Amino acid sequence: MEQNIIVYESCSNIRALARNSLAGRWGLALMGTFVYFALTTIPVLLLNAIFAENESTQAGISSVYSLVISGPMLLGYAMFCISIFRKRETSPAEVFYGFERFAKAFGLYIVITIFTLLWTLLFIIPGIIASIRYSMSFYILADNPDIGIMEAINRSKAMMRGNKWKFFCLNLSFIGWAFLCVFTFGIGLLWLLPYVENALIAFYDIANGSLRSVRTLEANTSLFNESEDTNI
Repeated sequence: MEQNIIVYESCSNIRALARNSLAGRWGLALMGTFVYFALTTIPVLLLNAIFAENESTQAGISSVYSLVISGPMLLGYAMFCISIFRKRETSPAEVFYGFERFAKAFGLYIVITIFTLLWTLLFIIPGIIASIRYSMSFYILADNPDIGIMEAINRSKAMMRGNKWKFFCLNLSFIGWAFLCVFTFGIGLLWLLPYVENALIAFYDIANGSLRSVRTLEANTSLFNESEDTNI
């Protein structure tokens, strides 16, 4: 990025952008989110049940599975939600596309996990700041599949300069919805996760300069700058 763009957009406007992108596509978003949850949680539950009598084996196998699958699934789900937000044609199968870039997705997840853990060892707050600093990495890799792991991380760090507090507040603004999901025994997460993800993508597209920051949101108004790689 040539310059650092500060996101001044209100959290309510960013959430409105997310809702606007999901309008008429909630069914698609729910199916993709279900696929994501099915691959990341159901196998873990099954492995825990199979190895219930041996806790050490249970923990080890579940951890290895989660470690291997998390990166590709995060990348695939990011690609899927980016397609929804930018009004591109997509299907729940796009959630699997992260496996086409398995090495980079896996490596990116490992490096971010290690860096965040090292910062967390200093204190919890540096760990939170580190996780926010690296938060754009998977979106950047989704948009730029040819770049390396460290370049994705460095671009994320540059993008988040001056934007960490806004990003933190945006995530915090969903806390009420998260509490409501508890009363639905987690089923509400099928709606909440794509809502949050699309809000974060709105934040990302404003921060990378492809989406105009607006003070007043009008329904069905195209908010993207004209560019070759923007389809809306």
